[in-house]
Amino acid sequence: MIRPFFFAALALGLAAPAAAGDFDDAALESRLRGCLLAGSNSAVEGDLRTKVAEVRAFCGAQIGKVREKRTAGLSRTEKAEAIRALDYEIARAIAGFAGKTTDLKDIDA
Repeated sequence: MIRPFFFAALALGLAAPAAAGDFDDAALESRLRGCLLAGSNSAVEGDLRTKVAEVRAFCGAQIGKVREKRTAGLSRTEKAEAIRALDYEIARAIAGFAGKTTDLKDIDA
């Protein structure tokens, strides 16, 4: 009785990572945006830097996937620039979602 369930769960577990890696760019960006929105609304109140750190930790997996997609095939310098641009986009999105647009001078510098 337990064996068929175990093998079915094992098959699904092995198939899930392959299916999860097949998201297109728009789906990855959408998932990241949703995570940033959820994290921004549930994070503890504080200054913008604290909120950005908390939400980045909460959305680490989605950030990593988007970063990999955006930096695939780039040179070292281009990767660094793309990562900085993504980090800036993330901070601005969190500020907007959290209603802390007056604190943007903290991340615009």
